[in-house]
Amino acid sequence: MRVLIVYSYSGRGLKKDAQILKAAVESHGHECAILQLPPPRQWRRNLERISFALLRRFTSERFQRLYFRTLVRLSKLRKSASPEELVVHLENIQPTQLWKGHRHWLIPNQEWFIGSRLPYLPDVDKVLGKTRLAVEIFEKLHPSTEFLGFTGDMAGHGMQQEEKNYGLALHVAGTSQFKGTQAILNCWQRHPEWPKLVVVSEQAPELPANLPNIEIRKDIKQEELSALWAKAGFAIQPSEVEGYGQVLAEALANGCVTITTDAPPMNELVSPTFGFLARPAATQKFRLGTRYKVTDADLETVIAGALTEPLDVLGKRSELAREWSNTNHSNFLRRLGNFLNEQARQPSLLSEPMRPEKHR
Repeated sequence: MRVLIVYSYSGRGLKKDAQILKAAVESHGHECAILQLPPPRQWRRNLERISFALLRRFTSERFQRLYFRTLVRLSKLRKSASPEELVVHLENIQPTQLWKGHRHWLIPNQEWFIGSRLPYLPDVDKVLGKTRLAVEIFEKLHPSTEFLGFTGDMAGHGMQQEEKNYGLALHVAGTSQFKGTQAILNCWQRHPEWPKLVVVSEQAPELPANLPNIEIRKDIKQEELSALWAKAGFAIQPSEVEGYGQVLAEALANGCVTITTDAPPMNELVSPTFGFLARPAATQKFRLGTRYKVTDADLETVIAGALTEPLDVLGKRSELAREWSNTNHSNFLRRLGNFLNEQARQPSLLSEPMRPEKHR
């Protein structure tokens, strides 16, 4: 079966998700390609949002369904058949790609799902949730919504692990402003006796040069980051929102004792058995998801508690984190294989001949 993964570029996180999914699909013996679309320009996003708002306000639901369904059907009539049998939309539905393929899946990130794409959900055959939270949200919007799960870097599982250094803590935010970076820095600046903290963030503020235990890395090569993950004993990741929690998956796969927010989907990945959870003090609606904010004081208390644990207890937590990661990885591959096999048996995929896609 030929599978196409489509997404609109928004940063390294989504690009990595696409690469992980491609490797997973290919591990089941299917052909897979990735189509990275450029991010839509601001004027186009505004036009889409305003058009959707006007339709909702001045037309009936029946008219809206007919309007969006007609747009998709017209696009299919204008295009020649494509060779893909399955198109997987990551994070958001890509309306310009709905003419392709025989079947369409959506693997959404609820906190970044664009509201004006909701009318295209009937043109998607299946919604697969990376988390139980995603399933809970989308099963109210689509009749065929099921749990898939997700995983971290495909290459990292089952490899020999380095001994952890619990005198080193790592926080990875990349380009995101929703990883709790400022709260972490506020806590660490009050505790020069705490272990060294390396912060990987392009958005991190400038700090005084005399801080002995904080290092800011705004630009880092993947090889350096992988080495830091392998060594760091602690991962400090009090995320406000996550679609899945790729950075959390990375931390657990590397056996880091991980501190994150006690809210979904973060606490779906990190359990008190092998990590630490900081309770959020405030919430805010964020597209189809929710933003959870942890106070400096609550985060400081949780970090302080984690740092006082004996080394043997921390070592056990690291082992349990790796075990959870490996089990989660295997379960994800099994579920994905089942969904792919089910899709490959669909009559339309077996009976309709493939035609070469014409250049457009």
